[in-house]
Amino acid sequence: MKKILVAAILLIGCISASAQNFGVGGGFINSSTKYDGGQSDPLNGGYVQATADLNLTSAFSVVAGLRYVYTGGSKDYWLWEGKVANHTLGVPVFAKMNVFNTGDLKAFIFAGPTLYYGLSSKGTNGGITINYYNNVFKPLNVTVGGGIGLDAMEAVRFTVGYDYGVTNRYQSDNAKANSADIRFGVTFLF
Repeated sequence: MKKILVAAILLIGCISASAQNFGVGGGFINSSTKYDGGQSDPLNGGYVQATADLNLTSAFSVVAGLRYVYTGGSKDYWLWEGKVANHTLGVPVFAKMNVFNTGDLKAFIFAGPTLYYGLSSKGTNGGITINYYNNVFKPLNVTVGGGIGLDAMEAVRFTVGYDYGVTNRYQSDNAKANSADIRFGVTFLF
């Protein structure tokens, strides 16, 4: 875990040293876990993030960031009914390409991976607490995804994105669980 956090901080430090735009923002996230049987287990929440843009050309840039995600709510599982709370730290690295540019408005598409590390995933029911990272899920998750966005007056960025987890989240290799996230966000650029 320490090596992952150090690598993430170094990556962000290297990109931010030559970045032209920085951003701070957040938004809504709907995070699902898709199981072998096709069932989905959605949780809603929010995220906050800091980003840095490295403009390679006028139309193409690389965006890296550090994202904190919280998802939670009430869940009704087969033998478990209670509350779930997940805390995750992510490092997104996206390629961003402008597709429309009027000067004040820039529409773009983006795609790339995100490395997530689960800080905590707990469920409670009455006086019983389950730590899912010790018993059910692996804390490390790699997702790939993309989306669309709009920069307004180089001050505000609106994005809609989707990520799909390429790693099996289960501790056991006998079953399979992948994550799928939909995000809506606003970032303030400076």
